[in-house]
Order: sequence, then structure tokens, then C-alpha cells
Amino acid sequence: MSSELEVPTGGGDGYSNSKQKSSQFGSVESFLDMEKTRMFLMASVSKITDRVTLDTIRPLPVFLGISGPSLCFAPNAFTPPSKKLDKNTAEKVSQRITLNFSYFLSNYAMIFIGTCIIVTLMHPAMIIYSSVVYFLWKGHKIMVENQTPLVVGGKDVGQYVTVELRTRILYIITAWVVVAYCFRPFMIVVNLTGLLVMFHAFMRDPKHIDSFNSPSSLMLPSGLGRQYGDESSLNSSSGDEGDSSGSEVVVEKIENNV
Repeated sequence: MSSELEVPTGGGDGYSNSKQKSSQFGSVESFLDMEKTRMFLMASVSKITDRVTLDTIRPLPVFLGISGPSLCFAPNAFTPPSKKLDKNTAEKVSQRITLNFSYFLSNYAMIFIGTCIIVTLMHPAMIIYSSVVYFLWKGHKIMVENQTPLVVGGKDVGQYVTVELRTRILYIITAWVVVAYCFRPFMIVVNLTGLLVMFHAFMRDPKHIDSFNSPSSLMLPSGLGRQYGDESSLNSSSGDEGDSSGSEVVVEKIENNV
């Protein structure tokens, strides 16, 4: 007497369905993470661009610490945040950098833009290849929107070179251009701008800005420049300890007013 084993046929379908649902859930979750990241970046950029305006660009003598008719750097314009290493050195450095970033943010943005322009002009190959990639994507977008057939030699090759394939090819070309021609200039801009900005934010002494009290106070909202200068002048006679406390007060005032 023979017996046949019956294998349930629904098990495989249930496994495939659960696998498909899990993959769909993972794709939706990754999409939401990308959207959150994009929204966070857009909010951060919007917050910075709202503060970077022509009205908040500090005059060049204030930014560089130039004084006198001879246009020379003042001897006390650039000084270290602390004269000696102690337990408060890290806090003084952080306060100095925070204060200068709040006060000279628009100037730092101008340094970044200027560096981008100079480095870009020094790399004409990047400009040429980036322009070619831009026009390739632009033409691809127009063809897809207008459903223009891809005709070569009187034959429609669109059935072989599909839209998805053309998109993947453009992604590969774009990645190659970015790595081969754009990555090195980008790193030059980031490193050079970071070096200049961090050196200025670290060394520019806020107490020296009291000598530019009148012009700088006209450029700051709510007379903030006058408060900046007053706090600096009060701390100039108290030595290294005054530098720490005065900077903390000015940082709080700038954060509350900006």
C-alpha cells in the first residue's frame, strides 16, 4: 500500500510574501531616514543663510585688526585665548571660537565663497566635465519628459537602451567625474577654508574690537557692537581671568540677540 506525502504549497508563497513585505518596509524606512536627513540639512542651511547677510559683514579693519593710517596689524589683534595651559584653557578656547563665529560668520562665508571661486578657476577640467555632465542630465530629462525616441541611424534603439539603462550610465559617468575631477578641488576648498577660518576664530582677540566700537556698533542689531566693546574694555584690565568671564558674557548676549 503506497502512501504519498503531501507537501503544502502555501508555505513558499507565505515566505516570499513576508520577505517582500520586509524588503518594502526596509525601503520605506530608509526613505524616511533620507527625508529626515534632508530636512535637517535644509533647516541647518536655512538657519545659516538667514544669518549670513551683507549687513552683518564686518569691515575689513575690524576683521583683520588693522589700525592707524599705515594700515598695519595691531599688535594685540591676534593673541592666544590663554597665556598658559590650565584646566580652563579648553573652555576659553571654546568661548573664543564661539564668539568669533557668531560675530564674523558672514566674513567666514565670504572666505568660503572666494576660495570656491579661486579653486574652481584653477581647475578648468572640472568646469568642462561638470558642464558636460550637466547637459547630459538636462538632455536626458527633456527626452524622458517629452517621451522622445532614441533614434540612431534611422533605427529606434530605445528598446535596447532603455530609460533605466541610460539613467544608470549617467550615474556612473557622474560618479567618475566627481571622483576624478571634483573631489580634489573640493578637499582643497574645505581644508584651505577650514585652516583660515579656524586660525582667525582661534587667534582673533575679542578685546581688541573695542577700538572699532563706533563703526562696529552701527552694524550690529540692538547696539550689540557697543555692548561687545564695553565688555571687552572692562576685561582688558583684568588679565587672563577677565578674558574667560567677559567672553562668556558676550557669547550669551550674542546668542540671545542673533
